[in-house]
Amino acid sequence: MPLFRLAFQYSRNLKYIYAIRLVRELTSQLVVFFLPLYFFNLRFSFFANTDFSTLQQGIFNVSLLYLLTYVVVFLTAIPTAQILLKYGIRSGFILGNLFYALFILFLYLSKNNIYYTFSAIVAMGVQINLFWNSYFYALSRNSASTKMGANLGAINFFLNLLAMIAPALGGIIIIALGYDTLFLLGLSIVLWGVVFAFMFDNVKVRDKISWTEFIQWMQAPTFRQLALTFSGKYINDATIDLWTLYMFVLLGSVKSVGFFYSLALFMALLVSYFIGSLLDKNRGQRAFRLSGGLLSVFWVARAFMLNIWTITFVNALDKVTASFHWLFFDRTWILRGKGREALSYFVYREMIYALAAIVFWVFVALLFYVFGNAWQSLFVFAGFGVLLTLLIKEHKGQ
Repeated sequence: MPLFRLAFQYSRNLKYIYAIRLVRELTSQLVVFFLPLYFFNLRFSFFANTDFSTLQQGIFNVSLLYLLTYVVVFLTAIPTAQILLKYGIRSGFILGNLFYALFILFLYLSKNNIYYTFSAIVAMGVQINLFWNSYFYALSRNSASTKMGANLGAINFFLNLLAMIAPALGGIIIIALGYDTLFLLGLSIVLWGVVFAFMFDNVKVRDKISWTEFIQWMQAPTFRQLALTFSGKYINDATIDLWTLYMFVLLGSVKSVGFFYSLALFMALLVSYFIGSLLDKNRGQRAFRLSGGLLSVFWVARAFMLNIWTITFVNALDKVTASFHWLFFDRTWILRGKGREALSYFVYREMIYALAAIVFWVFVALLFYVFGNAWQSLFVFAGFGVLLTLLIKEHKGQ
């Protein structure tokens, strides 16, 4: 038996789902990975006559733009879901990639007028709903329950492979050619996602999605508990974005951020390679709880790291542990989305993410407004977010 073997499902639709996801991830690792740094360095006129420090102004930029992005996500979640119901899941993949391309185009235009970033975040918010709800619905529908872990493991293996290479490459492009070249490269890559989307078999969805139903779902105790886990996941993910910014402030080099991030992902790639199919056979909670506890400890440890060697060491440990933890977490919540109201489930999940994001970015802005430099408090809060994800259950009755 060959060593290099990924026991994932392979079908026509899954093949294009994998391709669409990998093209998008390559674009994200090249462009969105450095987005907090780009937002941080913008200089809006409404901050010109304030007494805020450079760090505070940069954090306020990031908080404002991400907060507005998720306001758009929340407000457009139901309307974009109606598009998916009317035209099918393929329309979500196509329009999602086109809006993502529009987002990158507006970022490119913002080099001459920074207020194009507000147009960019509107496009970003719309595409989040179109793409991710389509992606999770399609992945859930086309994956057997007994193969979900293997499928996610295979996807994560290739995502980590891209993540090892792309940030370092992106850092080199920014240093040598500037952000505008990076944006143009990302624009050309994401359009390949449109090509693969047209090859995907269209799936018509029968579901009813509304604000009234969202409120009804949120009144159910089991769904509120699930909402807490989604909120914890967003807190972790958003703080990882800010961790990239923190490394830049500490290291003073975009190129260094990319290289050391890539180095830390090498062991995570190996974990993704082996662990996915094992989760389908052994779904014990003990290892999941242990990994969540370790990730929380790693976030607290980040608050006290002051040199590149400790950063690299903790990053490596974190990525290895995170590969298992988030694979288990994603497998669990995606499996709960199987059923006749699957699209509702994924749409309402995105709305919960948006609400968590709005609260998170308001919290970050207030934290840095009050304390000036609040990285340590932020990392401790991220550790709390990871602990919330331990509330995830595979079945509603658990």
